[in-house]
Amino acid sequence: MVHLLDRPRPLLMAHRGDAVHAPENSFAAFGLALDAGVDLIETDLWVTQDGALVCHHDRSLERVTDSSGAIPEMTLAQIKKARVTGSYCGHFSPAQYPNERIPTLEELLAFVPADTGLALELKDPQLADSVHAETLVRLIAPRIKARTVLLLSFHHDLLWAARRAEPEVWIGEISEANANPTFEGDGIGTTPQAMAANPQYMEIARAHGLWVCPLDPAPEERLPWYLSLGVDAVLTHEPVKTREALARIRNS
Repeated sequence: MVHLLDRPRPLLMAHRGDAVHAPENSFAAFGLALDAGVDLIETDLWVTQDGALVCHHDRSLERVTDSSGAIPEMTLAQIKKARVTGSYCGHFSPAQYPNERIPTLEELLAFVPADTGLALELKDPQLADSVHAETLVRLIAPRIKARTVLLLSFHHDLLWAARRAEPEVWIGEISEANANPTFEGDGIGTTPQAMAANPQYMEIARAHGLWVCPLDPAPEERLPWYLSLGVDAVLTHEPVKTREALARIRNS
């Protein structure tokens, strides 16, 4: 089997699943992304009051669920009562998805095939704690070995806590404005504006051994540029649309 990191570039990464056609970070959104044939599913991680890891973008529930409360202050049982109904970019009726619940990381690992990659964005400051970092790397250990999991974060302390718990885990910095890609881990994601501000962006990233993924979940207009740069992955919140645009460019 070809390792995820060795597949032809760019890899297609579904941002919170197919967040246009289903509630973000839900099994419905992840399932649509898998049906679209993505290489990677991106989601976000928080720690519940009782130590479970759950897939949700915000610290609180209000924006995209029918409930309220802060995840670190709630038990998993309380969080599982919430229905996920919305998305930051959705074009669907909540009535289409009446029973979507916030997934746990363990549920996500069981749901996503072993040969599909996971890009896990570490959101919760608690993940800097060695206990939670060790729980995380223990759960994803088979995927670390298979090289089908990436850990991402804006916060270096969360990434390095995971690296201390497991030296082989892949880590990537998210940096919205830094036009100088010199992170000491494995990858970096930044805005197309920051990349355009530095004509040597890709050259510098490669000199530091870094993977590059633009933070651009609606990338279709810029795909020719990304392909010319040789980026390693493209983000999308509408996988079928982006996959078809990539195919048109490659076949032109």
